[in-house]
Amino acid sequence: MRKLLHYIVLSSLVVLTACSSGEKALQHGNYFAAVSKSVDRLRSNPDKIKAQETLLSSYPLAVQWYEKEINNLQASADPFKNTKSVDKYQLLNRMYNDINRCPAAIRLIPNPKSYQYELEQAKLNAAPECYQAGLNALAKGGRQDGINAYNHFQKANGFVPNYKDVQIKLEEAEYMATLKVIIEHIPVNSQKYKLSSEFFQDQVTQYLFHNIKRRFVRFYTPKQAELEKLEYPDHIISMGFEDFIVGETHDTNYEKEAISADSVEVGSTTLKNGDKIKVYNKVKAKLHIHKREVISKGLLFLKVIEFGNQKIINDKRFGGQFIWFHEWGHFNGDERALSKEELEICEHEPILPPAHQDLFVEFTKPIYKDLTEELRKFYNRY
Repeated sequence: MRKLLHYIVLSSLVVLTACSSGEKALQHGNYFAAVSKSVDRLRSNPDKIKAQETLLSSYPLAVQWYEKEINNLQASADPFKNTKSVDKYQLLNRMYNDINRCPAAIRLIPNPKSYQYELEQAKLNAAPECYQAGLNALAKGGRQDGINAYNHFQKANGFVPNYKDVQIKLEEAEYMATLKVIIEHIPVNSQKYKLSSEFFQDQVTQYLFHNIKRRFVRFYTPKQAELEKLEYPDHIISMGFEDFIVGETHDTNYEKEAISADSVEVGSTTLKNGDKIKVYNKVKAKLHIHKREVISKGLLFLKVIEFGNQKIINDKRFGGQFIWFHEWGHFNGDERALSKEELEICEHEPILPPAHQDLFVEFTKPIYKDLTEELRKFYNRY
């Protein structure tokens, strides 16, 4: 019962809010919102008097308002007067469609006005406006101008598909707008080890290609830049490993005495009466363990350089470390004194650590994570 009462109260509040919001919109001169809200209300409650009154009052005012706005625009010197008129006609047509899709609303306003013809004419006139604005922006030659030009050409194409040579202009604008970034090869300067950064380089490159999805940012490998004859990129991403070691070995020997946690059978004894019983006690063992640690660590620098003036606009360092270790050993005494883990260590044999290249790859994993996150945040600003 309480749940039902709560539902009724909540529903009443929603109804009151919907009605009052439509009336408020009308009172504040927001005629379009008043029409939309009253039509929505009439869909759920066709007999709602306040919604009917709001619609009857607001629709003529909305039509009058937007027609006046359009007339004022057409009489002005606004270079986008037709583009702005398209927006007004679309709102007028939206009201027309909303009323026609609501039986209660169409009974109140049986002849809402369609502005479809006027809308199509406005689009025909808006296309050259946006096309010319795109040409003007292209002529300025800057990256932001390219973005502006692209948006203008997109609008022109939306108003009149394939208007003039708009597809070609879209390509020109997109190229001008696009931040072109070359990812330089990552060198590994090491006389001691024959190491390759190819795996790390490929991972970083693939991340930039597939995870940073910005319309006006494009990444190039040096080979791609050469093939496309890209002589003047915007940014250069320069990276390199410095202060790194691979395979630094540390051997440690240690001994420990192990005592069983519980008493175990250690023998038997004969009582005076001749009975034979088992004897229990804690047992001990001396454990000899050899531990080998192989440490690999390094530092990667990142520099993002503006090609035109060679200014460094991002300068960071990222560190990574990987420690491989192996333990083996032997014991003297009772093996029952050893834990399961200690017994396993005693069963181990000495083994060779991974190859230097594998160790190099391992210590670069945390570097890759931090580096890609930094590049993602950096290029999401463009």
